[in-house]
Amino acid sequence: MDIKIRDAIPTDAPAIQRIVAAGYKRSFAELHRPEYLNQKIQEYLSDARIEKTANAIRDKDSVNIVATDQNGNVVGSISGKKTENGDWYLIALYVDEKVIGDIKFALHLVKEFSQRVKNDGARKFTTGTISGSRVCKLYELLGGKKIKEYINEKRDNVSETEFEFDINRFL
Repeated sequence: MDIKIRDAIPTDAPAIQRIVAAGYKRSFAELHRPEYLNQKIQEYLSDARIEKTANAIRDKDSVNIVATDQNGNVVGSISGKKTENGDWYLIALYVDEKVIGDIKFALHLVKEFSQRVKNDGARKFTTGTISGSRVCKLYELLGGKKIKEYINEKRDNVSETEFEFDINRFL
């Protein structure tokens, strides 16, 4: 598959949210109650969430990158935000089903994200996901160091794991 990586633009928001919703369903179906999962999927596809994503893309303290296929369709997305203390947090890494399982594809997105936040002076970034999920395994494969595990009451009381990444690993 011929892939192009570029900065996201606000009009990418609907495509990004479709990938996020499908990825969330794929990755977390076995970890959530069906009602909660359906609620989250509908939330990700709502006009309000699409607008929130478009606004995040416009935010100067964020990095939003997409990967597109040869037809210009968004097939992957990675986004992160600078925290109040100047550190970087990877918010989301999602890929389309066409490229799921391609670790090199995810690695390309993470490398691009790493370069952008390094240009801002970062030496590391953190992220979190549901403990035991496919995403958790991906972060481990990419060299993430587990730094914390906790129960997130806002996300249906699931266990989450936080990871830290050394940017130099990707550059």
